[in-house]
Amino acid sequence: MIFTVEETNFMSYFDTSSREALISDMQTTVLSDMDDETAEMLCRMVKRLEKMTDEEFDALYIAPDFLIDD
Repeated sequence: MIFTVEETNFMSYFDTSSREALISDMQTTVLSDMDDETAEMLCRMVKRLEKMTDEEFDALYIAPDFLIDD
């Protein structure tokens, strides 16, 4: 499962130590603190993460784009 650069950057603000930790951290985020577009993206990402296996998650490289060499 591929995530966009924007989604990967967003995930990097949460606990990415495991798929379950990331999902939990994202689900406890207060959506009213976000604009509608960001809140919708978060909800979509949680659904996608829930469908992934732990092995698929472990294969992801989650880091802010400024840490990724082009």
